[in-house]
Amino acid sequence: MRTRLVIWGTNADDEKVLLGISLNVDDNKIEINIIPEKFCTEHFYNQMMSQWREGASLEMPSETVQRIIELTMSESILPEDLRVERTDVIQRAQMEWHFVVLSSKLYRNFKNDLEELSNKIKRLEVYDNDLWNELKQFWEHVQKHIYDKNLLRDHSDSLREKSNSLFEELKKLRKVYANEFAQKSKETASGFIKKLEKIEERINNGSALQPLFNELKDIQTEYKALTLTKEDRDLIFVRIDQLFNLIREKREHKTKSGTNHETNTEERINKRYKGLIQVIRTMEGSISRDRKDIEYETKRIQTTTEQLESQIRVAKIRMIEDRIRSKQEKLEELLKTKVSLEKVTENIKKRAERQEQKNLDNARLKEEENKIKAKITNEIQTAQEAIQVEEEKLLQAAAKIKEGRRNKKIVLENKDQSDIHNSKAQNTLDDQIENKTDISNPLTEEEKREEE
Repeated sequence: MRTRLVIWGTNADDEKVLLGISLNVDDNKIEINIIPEKFCTEHFYNQMMSQWREGASLEMPSETVQRIIELTMSESILPEDLRVERTDVIQRAQMEWHFVVLSSKLYRNFKNDLEELSNKIKRLEVYDNDLWNELKQFWEHVQKHIYDKNLLRDHSDSLREKSNSLFEELKKLRKVYANEFAQKSKETASGFIKKLEKIEERINNGSALQPLFNELKDIQTEYKALTLTKEDRDLIFVRIDQLFNLIREKREHKTKSGTNHETNTEERINKRYKGLIQVIRTMEGSISRDRKDIEYETKRIQTTTEQLESQIRVAKIRMIEDRIRSKQEKLEELLKTKVSLEKVTENIKKRAERQEQKNLDNARLKEEENKIKAKITNEIQTAQEAIQVEEEKLLQAAAKIKEGRRNKKIVLENKDQSDIHNSKAQNTLDDQIENKTDISNPLTEEEKREEE
């Protein structure tokens, strides 16, 4: 969480001023730097946002007015004569900073306890199992507050780092046991690695993914219950994570290869709607978890005997309530978008139904047109066939007529030839008769004339 805030506001004279508000955690004080707008250049404003707000030192203009006030839960971190438009930012900072102060006190208490343990460990010459258990109990107590998010990340990391260093000091004293433990851990890890290698081989050979996924989950559960060295545990964790990723990649590849790319509007809207529903469910689940956290913190307040812990939990409840309010606003916007998408989907559905009906009507019209075209085509084909038959009949009749004429001509020609032959024969016969007559009556010309 940031302990510095830069925001524009106005003073009692309604003059615009830049406010640089910072928290002094150790003293539980709020320091407010008030810089009039006319002395705040663009360069200085950028420095305030990018450097000073992140914790760096920055020289303020000489016209800067500085105020220091006490941080309380009941009073605002801004005096009454200073106003800002984003009051929600000020309210959130006030709740967060109150939590930061209480969390820092808890951290200092843990730090003091850890220093005492450190002094005891430094005085050790041989391994002390009781001291190991004491350090372990201390760290479990710290982890509990880390789990409950009562400690800031930097503070929990610092305690973890210091505790780990003390554990390492004790481990050095426990060297005799460490070798045996490491050997056993190595053997156990080796067996696990072999199991994982077999699973990897089956994945690459195309075995069913779901049984392998379930088997890998069982191995992961078994792995969590084992006592291993950090090195072996990290090694197996990485291998298990790699296999889970490999199964996920195989599934995604199979899904992508078997799914066509959807591009039409309805499918895009449906995808967006499904995604929105998922986001809404996630947001509702998050709000539900926050409310359960409030119930949990409330119960812990009722059972705790430590005033500091109680104050921390009250501050956490305030922060969670503010978080719920913000999430609820986002959820309402998501629900409005959901209603809008449902209307769009309904309109698309109606258009699709109309288009489908139109397509059916067009299909029926097309079918009727095809039937009419087919009927006309059949009629034309039948008529053409009839015409072809008539043409063939006419051609046959014409051929018969032509043949008859040709035969008649031949008959006439034969008759003419016969008449010619008969005429010639008659002439020949007449000549022969005449010659015979001449022979039987051999008269001279003079005799003929005389007879005449």
